[in-house]
Amino acid sequence: MIDTTIYIFDFPIHEPVTVLTDYIITFLCFLFFFRLKNENKIVSVKYWKAFFLFFGISTLVGGCSHALFAIHEGLAYKSFWIAMQVLNGFAVYSAQLATYHTVLQKTESREIWKRSYGVQLIVFLITVFIFQNFLVVVFDNAIGLIPIMIFHFMDLKNPRTSKLIANGILISFLTAFVHGAKLSVHAYFNFNDISHVLIMISLSVVFLGVSKKSNLNGNS
Repeated sequence: MIDTTIYIFDFPIHEPVTVLTDYIITFLCFLFFFRLKNENKIVSVKYWKAFFLFFGISTLVGGCSHALFAIHEGLAYKSFWIAMQVLNGFAVYSAQLATYHTVLQKTESREIWKRSYGVQLIVFLITVFIFQNFLVVVFDNAIGLIPIMIFHFMDLKNPRTSKLIANGILISFLTAFVHGAKLSVHAYFNFNDISHVLIMISLSVVFLGVSKKSNLNGNS
């Protein structure tokens, strides 16, 4: 790999574009968190706010792991790296609970799904520390977000807003292809950076759907 480290007043910043795009994602998540004011105290909006908050902090911590460590090993690096994964797990769990309080509310299987969310989170938190492999996060995202996407595509009550959320999640899965194919434009704009741009688009579309849904007569 080509070393892309830059120096600011003799302080090294490793993988600067990856770090920058991580922090842009964090900014967007915090922006979406504060823009979802939820004056109507809608439960699902509370959990979507939690989703954006956890995801934003996760990418902030993840950006630090890229910026501060040239070699991705050791206790200090893993403290950031594992914290990022744990926060991502809570983001997925928050999205699941938001879905439970919307499109799953009138389904007979809603309580089964809710219990499964708790079990998934516990298993995820345990396996993160046991395996210390990012594939654990990949599997958790797939298991958690694919059903959410399907449920929102199937929602007949608010089809337009739900499809926005579903399409936003669908866009996020393009990152798996980018990572798998190692698609890169340049050493300073590699597959990580392209994936981050896709995540920015994904989160923006999800936010648009959530904000429109929350404005529909105060319905959750």
